[in-house]
Amino acid sequence: MTKYNKESPFPAKITERFLLSKKGSTKKTYHITLDLTGSHIHYRAGDAIAILPENSPEDVFALLKALNQSGNEIIVDPRSGGEMTLEYFLKAKTNLIRIPTPLLKQGGDSHLLEDKELRHEFIENHDLIDFFEMHPPTLPLQELISYFAPLLPRFYSIASSPLVSPNKVDLLVATFSYKHGTKKRQGLGSDYLCETASMHIAPIHSYLHPTSHFLLPDDPQTPIIMIGPGTGVAPYRAFLQEREMQKATGKNWLFFGERNQSYDYYYEAYLEALKKRGFLTLDLAFSRDQQEKIYVQDRLLEKGAKIWEALSSGAHFYVCGDARHMAKDVLAALSSIIEDHGKEDSKTYLKTLRTERRLLLDVY
Repeated sequence: MTKYNKESPFPAKITERFLLSKKGSTKKTYHITLDLTGSHIHYRAGDAIAILPENSPEDVFALLKALNQSGNEIIVDPRSGGEMTLEYFLKAKTNLIRIPTPLLKQGGDSHLLEDKELRHEFIENHDLIDFFEMHPPTLPLQELISYFAPLLPRFYSIASSPLVSPNKVDLLVATFSYKHGTKKRQGLGSDYLCETASMHIAPIHSYLHPTSHFLLPDDPQTPIIMIGPGTGVAPYRAFLQEREMQKATGKNWLFFGERNQSYDYYYEAYLEALKKRGFLTLDLAFSRDQQEKIYVQDRLLEKGAKIWEALSSGAHFYVCGDARHMAKDVLAALSSIIEDHGKEDSKTYLKTLRTERRLLLDVY
């Protein structure tokens, strides 16, 4: 068992980083390899890696200025009890976006304290820097930082099999930006991994986040159906590498979708090679390559009869990716397939699949 965890992460290094999305894409998606040599981390296909990102130096400097501190002050981390400089605490331990409600009392704005809706709106549109620029701190530094929210880890599905790379993990990471009040921000974890952290140098503080359920069948003869649009394809690359090394005879069927085939077909060469060898059945859904948008759930419905045939023969059905829309739409399509082609009650059948651990979701 590895000794590394959230409180004591392993300092991995980025040894490989390149764009998977091509010029012309509306997004940037990277392949990243982390070297775990010396960690004794033993992972499985289906596991995730937890990354503890760092805040940008610009944001840390701005907050130090708002706090009227140099950053060299020694503080005690309220959670770990360890001593460190204030600058390091803000860089690696603090959520600089979230304004905890107890701090509003320190600001003394009665309107925010009394009006829940106004308070919510203020928190949604401001960060710690804004807050302290408006309300210079009056509490002792150690007490003040005890209210700061922790910087939480980001979780990424591992896109490699330990049978192929036991001391390294591959990740599939998409960068993104969003508006927070008047500021345009980058996704903290993705920007850190893909843009900010120096390859071979920066310690990427990591630890294993094992899955309890999103695993390959014990029997390599069992067929698998994998639904993974976008970066949801990551664990299936691990599955396919694993099944190749196992010389598994069970059928592998992948439904992958993105925006444009020319720009956003991640791991195209690998997947197409598997298809050419007859190791993989591949159904693609590129939503913006035609006037009417097509998604993975549409491809599922098109192959409904064969999906039902595979389920009837004991196939395991995996869904990885967006929980809010994609997963719901895929499960709705699966329900229709069960009722239309299997003439079964979908609620009962889905419950049975879950009980038998043949319907497995890794959604976020």
